[in-house]
Amino acid sequence: MAIDRMKKVTMLCPVKASQRLLRTLQSLGICQVSDALDNYPELKDLLKRPSVITEEVDTNLQKLQTILTLLDIFSPVVKGFIQGLAPVPLLIKKEELNNALHKFDLEGVYQEAQLLDTEYRTVERSISAIENEIAELEPYEDLPFSINEFRKPKRIKMLFGKIVYSSYQSLIRDDFFKKNTAIEIIYPGKYYRKMESVSEHPHYNEKDNVRILVACLGEDLLEVQKRIREYGFEEINLPNTNGTIRDRIRELKADLSTLRVQSQEIANKVHKLSVHRRTVEILKAYWESRKREILSKSKAMEGHWVQILSGYVREIDLHKLTKTMKNEMPEVSIIVDDPAPGEDVPVNITLPPLIKPIQMLVNMYGLPPYNFFDPSPCLLWSFLLFFGICFGDVGYGLILLIASQYLMRRTRPYEGIYNFAKLLFLASIPTIIFGFLLGSLFGDLYKPEYFGENNILQKVIEKTAIYDPMAQPVILLLVALFIGILNQFLGIGLKMYGMVKRGDKIGAIMDGLLWLIILPGFVILVTNMFVTPPSWLNWLGIVLFSIGALGLILTQGRDQKNPIARFIIGMISLYGIVGSYGLTAFIGDTMSYCRLLALGLTTSIVAMSFNMIANLVRPIPYVGIIFFIVVLLIGHVFNFLISVLGAFVHSMRLILVEFFGRFYEAGGKQFEPLGFNSENAILVTSEEKK
Repeated sequence: MAIDRMKKVTMLCPVKASQRLLRTLQSLGICQVSDALDNYPELKDLLKRPSVITEEVDTNLQKLQTILTLLDIFSPVVKGFIQGLAPVPLLIKKEELNNALHKFDLEGVYQEAQLLDTEYRTVERSISAIENEIAELEPYEDLPFSINEFRKPKRIKMLFGKIVYSSYQSLIRDDFFKKNTAIEIIYPGKYYRKMESVSEHPHYNEKDNVRILVACLGEDLLEVQKRIREYGFEEINLPNTNGTIRDRIRELKADLSTLRVQSQEIANKVHKLSVHRRTVEILKAYWESRKREILSKSKAMEGHWVQILSGYVREIDLHKLTKTMKNEMPEVSIIVDDPAPGEDVPVNITLPPLIKPIQMLVNMYGLPPYNFFDPSPCLLWSFLLFFGICFGDVGYGLILLIASQYLMRRTRPYEGIYNFAKLLFLASIPTIIFGFLLGSLFGDLYKPEYFGENNILQKVIEKTAIYDPMAQPVILLLVALFIGILNQFLGIGLKMYGMVKRGDKIGAIMDGLLWLIILPGFVILVTNMFVTPPSWLNWLGIVLFSIGALGLILTQGRDQKNPIARFIIGMISLYGIVGSYGLTAFIGDTMSYCRLLALGLTTSIVAMSFNMIANLVRPIPYVGIIFFIVVLLIGHVFNFLISVLGAFVHSMRLILVEFFGRFYEAGGKQFEPLGFNSENAILVTSEEKK
């Protein structure tokens, strides 16, 4: 129930058997391959790296990815509820893997997928080009003239563009334009078809943009363009097309419809290929595993006859490794050593089923170093206590209990999701307990105004409730602060344990024990501000604080040679600017536990509010009871989701920030043995089936 002890293994094998050695390690799945040069740097000039070729693997992965990409476009996987929570790996049987490797026509399916992919991309490019052209033409769809007629005159040049209506009025009064140009407003086509007189022209405001057509002689074009820009004229380049733009758009839309039919035909063909998706995903997982196996060879060192391969194996798996090598590869020699001090050893944590769910919090913060310790056993009970206080409600706890059991049944093969569901299941128990103790069942839904006098729910809650936090919240606040103080002391105690484990007993006393002396004294002295304790307790607080403060002042600056600097650093270390802890850090971290009170009250208050709203609509004739039930369902489902999220996040925060910050060190490297299993696929063995 801790960080697994590791053994460093060095395997010497004939070069010709090196690939078979990797295959054997791959099938065992218990040994992580490391760089042999790190362990034997003196061999750098004597041995060389083996040549590694991944061409076959990369080719197969490229083919498989092409197929999957096409399937994801036209036949994406419809994710169920479980898949929506987190990525769910494939569970693969060995027989299924063998069938995929030896009976599936990868090349044939790839060729078909590649052909469909080429057709699809060609069609998509054509569709995109047509859609872009239509988008360019649509603003001019109502132009009443043919574009070829616009460009037909040889001696006359025409400009088409837009201008503000007030500027247009000034433009047509300009003598230059009166003499050298012909200007006309181009009205939308609907007006051309209906207008019979000037009075029917559309009305424009002074700031409206109008489209105009300007005609001039070719030799005057440059001068006209120059002068007309002074009036704010913006020339519009009309597209190259014959006939009216409306006719061109009609032709393009007909072509677009044909292309979309072709695209749908391709989609139907790809959909037929989707029956091979699972097989393709199995093969992808296999070839990714093969690539890891091949690349691990590059970490070895070899000479002309012998290859050296290094790695790590858990101590409990060492016998299995040596026995397998003796039976299957007797030509391999194995040298077993303990990791050297300071060596970057991979970390693997083995926990009993009850504690294992909380490991996800440790993983989120980061694995501990190999020479540290796993804090998981200390975290579970704190997390459950925090969660129960924040979410304490009998009704919500029962819902969480049922929902988490359902998730556990559905996700048993998937370790990560299963452990999360199990953590919620464990958290539902203190939720129910605190709900009974604090008298909360869907808020106050048990009260007589909802289900009548002396209902069964009311009788149960009245017998189990020992305290009403709504009536006396200060008591719950004090309990939360007391829990915070104890948790801080536990964190310091774990820090001392970690330092002793590393051989730093002096540091454990100076940076741990002295704080466990001063902080209780500090708490007693602060309490004097609110209550009058017995005189002996007051003196005890003064003595503890004085001893702890003196010890910290003398030791926290021990790295300084100058005695004055040591004294100054020791003094300011009490505040917390430097040193291992600080009184302000203690106060701040302890006050953070007030969130236990806040979230616990919030869950109950919001639930009670929905109960009141539901009760207000119940007197409505005929439909009141229906509205009452609907409001209760919607309100409590909403409060359940929000409150369970808040309880989880804030309980996790109290651990990762206020607790871990006192003692925990991250930075461990995950133990990743060579094997088939990955985040995307799990090869189910006969042992796992049982």
